[in-house]
Amino acid sequence: ARLNCPPPQQLTPNPAPREILARNPWEMYEPCAGIDYGRIMVLARHRQNKANLVHIQMQAVERSAIEMCVQMIDRLAHCSIPRLLNVFQYADRFLLVWEPFECTLHEALALSCRIIEREVAQILWPVFKGLQFLRGHSRELASLTPRDILFSEEGEIKIGIAGIENSRQVDPSRADAMTSTVNALRSILEKIMQKNGSNFTWSQEIRSFQSALAKSTSARCLDKLVQHTFLEQVTGEGGLKVLVELANKAIFHEISFSTEDFLPR
Repeated sequence: ARLNCPPPQQLTPNPAPREILARNPWEMYEPCAGIDYGRIMVLARHRQNKANLVHIQMQAVERSAIEMCVQMIDRLAHCSIPRLLNVFQYADRFLLVWEPFECTLHEALALSCRIIEREVAQILWPVFKGLQFLRGHSRELASLTPRDILFSEEGEIKIGIAGIENSRQVDPSRADAMTSTVNALRSILEKIMQKNGSNFTWSQEIRSFQSALAKSTSARCLDKLVQHTFLEQVTGEGGLKVLVELANKAIFHEISFSTEDFLPR
Protein backbone atom coordinates (compact mmCIF):
# COMPACT_ATOMS: atom_id res chain seq x y z
CA ALA A 1 0.00 0.00 0.00
CA ARG A 2 1.11 3.56 -0.62
CA LEU A 3 1.57 6.18 2.09
CA ASN A 4 -1.29 5.97 4.58
CA CYS A 5 -2.18 9.61 5.21
CA PRO A 6 -5.46 10.72 6.76
CA PRO A 7 -7.77 12.38 4.24
CA PRO A 8 -8.31 16.12 4.75
CA GLN A 9 -11.70 15.69 6.42
CA GLN A 10 -10.07 13.70 9.24
CA LEU A 11 -7.53 16.41 10.00
CA THR A 12 -8.19 18.80 12.86
CA PRO A 13 -9.01 22.14 11.17
CA ASN A 14 -8.20 24.22 14.25
CA PRO A 15 -6.16 22.24 16.76
CA ALA A 16 -5.76 23.51 20.31
CA PRO A 17 -2.87 25.97 20.61
CA ARG A 18 0.38 24.19 21.34
CA GLU A 19 2.11 25.07 24.58
CA ILE A 20 5.38 26.95 24.14
CA LEU A 21 7.62 25.56 26.86
CA ALA A 22 9.42 28.25 28.88
CA ARG A 23 12.44 26.19 29.82
CA ASN A 24 16.01 25.46 28.79
CA PRO A 25 15.81 22.92 25.93
CA TRP A 26 19.45 21.95 26.46
CA GLU A 27 18.46 20.39 29.78
CA MET A 28 16.43 17.90 27.73
CA TYR A 29 18.53 17.71 24.57
CA GLU A 30 22.29 17.50 24.16
CA PRO A 31 23.49 19.53 21.14
CA CYS A 32 25.81 17.50 18.92
CA ALA A 33 26.51 19.65 15.86
CA GLY A 34 25.32 22.57 13.80
CA ILE A 35 24.60 21.29 10.29
CA ASP A 36 24.14 23.38 7.17
CA TYR A 37 21.20 22.05 5.14
CA GLY A 38 20.83 25.35 3.31
CA ARG A 39 19.73 26.65 6.69
CA ILE A 40 21.42 25.88 10.00
CA MET A 41 19.84 23.14 12.10
CA VAL A 42 21.19 21.79 15.38
CA LEU A 43 21.44 18.01 15.53
CA ALA A 44 20.73 17.01 19.14
CA ARG A 45 19.97 13.90 21.14
CA HIS A 46 17.77 13.32 24.16
CA ARG A 47 19.86 13.27 27.33
CA GLN A 48 18.03 10.24 28.80
CA ASN A 49 17.22 8.36 25.60
CA LYS A 50 20.45 8.69 23.62
CA ALA A 51 18.91 7.04 20.54
CA ASN A 52 16.30 9.81 20.30
CA LEU A 53 17.68 12.35 17.79
CA VAL A 54 16.06 15.62 16.75
CA HIS A 55 16.78 18.66 14.63
CA ILE A 56 16.42 22.01 16.39
CA GLN A 57 15.77 25.26 14.58
CA MET A 58 16.41 28.56 16.38
CA GLN A 59 14.33 31.66 15.70
CA ALA A 60 14.84 35.17 17.06
CA VAL A 61 11.39 36.61 16.30
CA GLU A 62 8.38 38.01 18.14
CA ARG A 63 6.28 35.56 20.15
CA SER A 64 3.16 36.40 18.10
CA ALA A 65 4.97 35.37 14.90
CA ILE A 66 5.99 32.03 16.41
CA GLU A 67 2.47 31.39 17.72
CA MET A 68 0.97 31.99 14.26
CA CYS A 69 3.64 29.84 12.60
CA VAL A 70 3.19 26.94 15.04
CA GLN A 71 -0.59 27.08 14.70
CA MET A 72 -0.28 26.82 10.93
CA ILE A 73 2.23 23.95 11.22
CA ASP A 74 -0.13 21.99 13.49
CA ARG A 75 -3.19 22.68 11.34
CA LEU A 76 -1.42 21.47 8.20
CA ALA A 77 0.04 18.24 9.59
CA HIS A 78 0.64 15.61 6.89
CA CYS A 79 2.76 12.47 6.58
CA SER A 80 4.84 14.02 3.77
CA ILE A 81 5.75 17.04 5.88
CA PRO A 82 8.24 17.07 8.79
CA ARG A 83 6.57 16.82 12.20
CA LEU A 84 7.07 19.51 14.82
CA LEU A 85 7.70 17.82 18.18
CA ASN A 86 8.12 20.70 20.63
CA VAL A 87 8.55 24.46 20.89
CA PHE A 88 10.71 26.11 23.54
CA GLN A 89 11.27 29.71 24.57
CA TYR A 90 14.68 30.24 26.11
CA ALA A 91 16.61 33.46 26.62
CA ASP A 92 15.77 35.66 23.61
CA ARG A 93 15.09 32.78 21.21
CA PHE A 94 12.38 30.34 20.24
CA LEU A 95 13.53 26.81 19.43
CA LEU A 96 11.50 24.50 17.19
CA VAL A 97 12.21 20.81 17.69
CA TRP A 98 11.63 18.75 14.53
CA GLU A 99 11.61 15.02 13.91
CA PRO A 100 15.00 13.93 12.58
CA PHE A 101 15.96 12.99 9.06
CA GLU A 102 19.04 11.19 7.83
CA CYS A 103 19.94 12.99 4.63
CA THR A 104 18.48 14.83 1.66
CA LEU A 105 18.11 14.03 -2.02
CA HIS A 106 21.09 16.33 -2.58
CA GLU A 107 23.35 13.84 -0.79
CA ALA A 108 21.68 10.84 -2.46
CA LEU A 109 22.42 12.32 -5.89
CA ALA A 110 26.10 12.53 -4.95
CA LEU A 111 26.35 8.75 -4.48
CA SER A 112 28.29 6.77 -7.05
CA CYS A 113 25.56 4.11 -7.33
CA ARG A 114 22.65 4.38 -9.73
CA ILE A 115 19.08 5.11 -8.66
CA ILE A 116 16.64 2.51 -9.95
CA GLU A 117 13.22 3.44 -11.33
CA ARG A 118 11.31 2.05 -8.36
CA GLU A 119 13.35 4.34 -6.11
CA VAL A 120 12.59 7.31 -8.35
CA ALA A 121 8.87 6.57 -7.97
CA GLN A 122 9.27 6.11 -4.20
CA ILE A 123 10.92 9.53 -3.98
CA LEU A 124 8.40 11.39 -6.14
CA TRP A 125 5.13 9.89 -4.86
CA PRO A 126 5.18 11.44 -1.34
CA VAL A 127 6.49 14.71 -2.78
CA PHE A 128 3.50 14.96 -5.12
CA LYS A 129 1.06 13.93 -2.37
CA GLY A 130 2.49 16.55 -0.02
CA LEU A 131 2.24 19.24 -2.69
CA GLN A 132 -1.36 18.19 -3.44
CA PHE A 133 -2.18 18.53 0.25
CA LEU A 134 -0.65 21.99 0.44
CA ARG A 135 -2.50 23.08 -2.69
CA GLY A 136 -5.75 21.99 -1.03
CA HIS A 137 -4.96 24.47 1.74
CA SER A 138 -3.92 27.24 -0.68
CA ARG A 139 -0.21 26.96 0.11
CA GLU A 140 2.97 25.97 -1.69
CA LEU A 141 6.58 25.51 -0.61
CA ALA A 142 8.65 28.65 -0.98
CA SER A 143 11.43 26.51 -2.43
CA LEU A 144 11.75 22.96 -3.71
CA THR A 145 15.23 21.68 -4.48
CA PRO A 146 16.99 18.35 -3.83
CA ARG A 147 17.96 19.80 -0.41
CA ASP A 148 14.26 20.14 0.45
CA ILE A 149 13.51 16.43 -0.12
CA LEU A 150 14.35 14.59 3.09
CA PHE A 151 14.99 10.90 3.79
CA SER A 152 14.06 9.45 7.18
CA GLU A 153 15.95 6.59 8.81
CA GLU A 154 13.09 4.29 7.80
CA GLY A 155 13.45 5.27 4.14
CA GLU A 156 10.44 7.60 4.04
CA ILE A 157 10.30 10.94 2.24
CA LYS A 158 9.39 14.33 3.68
CA ILE A 159 9.40 17.72 1.97
CA GLY A 160 10.77 20.97 3.40
CA ILE A 161 13.66 21.33 5.86
CA ALA A 162 11.38 23.16 8.28
CA GLY A 163 8.10 21.90 6.90
CA ILE A 164 5.20 24.30 6.47
CA GLU A 165 7.24 27.08 8.05
CA ASN A 166 8.88 27.42 4.62
CA SER A 167 5.65 27.88 2.66
CA ARG A 168 3.58 30.71 1.21
CA GLN A 169 -0.01 31.51 0.29
CA VAL A 170 -1.16 30.63 -3.23
CA ASP A 171 -4.45 30.87 -5.11
CA PRO A 172 -4.94 27.36 -6.63
CA SER A 173 -7.68 28.64 -8.95
CA ARG A 174 -5.20 30.78 -10.88
CA ALA A 175 -3.98 29.29 -14.15
CA ASP A 176 -0.36 29.92 -13.15
CA ALA A 177 -0.70 28.66 -9.56
CA MET A 178 2.38 26.78 -8.33
CA THR A 179 4.16 27.21 -11.67
CA SER A 180 7.49 27.59 -9.88
CA THR A 181 6.83 24.37 -7.96
CA VAL A 182 6.04 22.43 -11.14
CA ASN A 183 9.21 23.83 -12.74
CA ALA A 184 11.17 22.71 -9.68
CA LEU A 185 9.71 19.18 -9.94
CA ARG A 186 10.77 19.05 -13.58
CA SER A 187 14.31 20.09 -12.63
CA ILE A 188 14.49 17.52 -9.80
CA LEU A 189 13.40 14.65 -12.05
CA GLU A 190 15.93 15.75 -14.66
CA LYS A 191 18.72 15.74 -12.06
CA ILE A 192 17.72 12.26 -10.88
CA MET A 193 17.70 10.86 -14.41
CA GLN A 194 21.00 12.55 -15.29
CA LYS A 195 22.63 10.86 -12.31
CA ASN A 196 22.60 7.47 -14.06
CA GLY A 197 24.51 8.83 -17.04
CA SER A 198 23.63 9.57 -20.65
CA ASN A 199 24.05 5.92 -21.68
CA PHE A 200 21.52 4.59 -19.19
CA THR A 201 18.29 3.25 -20.71
CA TRP A 202 15.13 4.35 -18.91
CA SER A 203 11.79 2.62 -19.40
CA GLN A 204 8.99 3.97 -21.53
CA GLU A 205 6.92 4.53 -18.36
CA ILE A 206 9.34 6.99 -16.75
CA ARG A 207 9.95 8.76 -20.05
CA SER A 208 6.20 9.13 -20.47
CA PHE A 209 5.99 10.53 -16.95
CA GLN A 210 8.83 12.94 -17.70
CA SER A 211 7.01 14.08 -20.83
CA ALA A 212 3.75 14.59 -18.90
CA LEU A 213 5.60 16.61 -16.27
CA ALA A 214 7.27 18.71 -18.98
CA LYS A 215 3.82 19.61 -20.35
CA SER A 216 2.49 20.52 -16.90
CA THR A 217 2.20 24.21 -16.17
CA SER A 218 0.34 24.63 -12.88
CA ALA A 219 -1.14 23.08 -9.74
CA ARG A 220 -4.05 21.68 -11.74
CA CYS A 221 -1.70 19.15 -13.33
CA LEU A 222 -0.77 17.48 -10.02
CA ASP A 223 -3.91 15.33 -9.97
CA LYS A 224 -3.17 13.81 -13.38
CA LEU A 225 0.50 13.28 -12.59
CA VAL A 226 -0.16 11.27 -9.41
CA GLN A 227 -2.40 8.96 -11.46
CA HIS A 228 0.35 8.22 -13.98
CA THR A 229 1.17 4.53 -14.46
CA PHE A 230 4.84 5.15 -13.60
CA LEU A 231 3.90 5.79 -9.96
CA GLU A 232 1.93 2.54 -9.71
CA GLN A 233 5.13 0.72 -8.73
CA VAL A 234 5.20 2.53 -5.37
CA THR A 235 4.78 -0.35 -2.92
CA GLY A 236 4.77 1.29 0.50
CA GLU A 237 6.93 2.91 3.13
CA GLY A 238 10.58 2.06 3.69
CA GLY A 239 11.42 1.37 0.05
CA LEU A 240 14.35 3.79 0.17
CA LYS A 241 16.08 2.40 3.25
CA VAL A 242 18.99 0.94 1.27
CA LEU A 243 19.57 4.29 -0.43
CA VAL A 244 19.57 5.99 2.99
CA GLU A 245 22.12 3.48 4.31
CA LEU A 246 24.40 4.15 1.34
CA ALA A 247 24.04 7.91 1.72
CA ASN A 248 24.91 7.69 5.41
CA LYS A 249 28.13 5.86 4.60
CA ALA A 250 29.22 8.55 2.16
CA ILE A 251 27.59 11.66 3.56
CA PHE A 252 29.54 14.68 4.72
CA HIS A 253 27.73 17.65 6.25
CA GLU A 254 29.56 20.89 6.84
CA ILE A 255 29.88 21.45 10.59
CA SER A 256 29.41 25.18 10.71
CA PHE A 257 29.90 25.92 14.41
CA SER A 258 30.73 24.31 17.70
CA THR A 259 28.09 23.53 20.32
CA GLU A 260 29.30 26.45 22.45
CA ASP A 261 28.21 28.89 19.74
CA PHE A 262 24.48 28.29 20.20
CA LEU A 263 24.32 27.88 23.99
CA PRO A 264 23.46 31.16 25.77
CA ARG A 265 26.31 32.59 27.81
